[in-house]
Amino acid sequence: MLVVTQILRSQAQDCKPVSDIHDFVRVWNDAVIGPGSRSHACTLHLLTPDARITGVVMGKDGKSTRVVESPEEFVGWYRKHPTETFWERTLHSTVETYENVARVTRTYEVRDSETSPVKAIGIEDFQLIFDGTEWKAFAMLWQDASPGKPLPERYLHDPK
Repeated sequence: MLVVTQILRSQAQDCKPVSDIHDFVRVWNDAVIGPGSRSHACTLHLLTPDARITGVVMGKDGKSTRVVESPEEFVGWYRKHPTETFWERTLHSTVETYENVARVTRTYEVRDSETSPVKAIGIEDFQLIFDGTEWKAFAMLWQDASPGKPLPERYLHDPK
């Protein structure tokens, strides 16, 4: 797995570096969203090698469980499902920065294709660090909205 990760990271030279923190959501979307059978080099490039991606998943019983993944495990799911499409649209995002650390919060809609109906809405929070050249995420926490517990209105639309 380490060799595959090193190869993908070397392929990341075509990935757009995030030198301006306000570009992170757009660059992340470009790397992660779209049809199956795509390269995951850019996704890995946006994450530190020791990053943790954590999902809070609600069970039918209403209890939450955590799914914690490394960058390799995160892209590994897509490798195992090469025909899986993943389309999200950002509803709202905020950026908070102090020096070389930042927090980006983003809400999203999930669809099976660009034009299919919305099947989930959720929120994710990235913690990023600036390495002197570009911003990279060392943590991401996400959760889809639960039935009967919608996201607060302030997270659903960016002001125009």
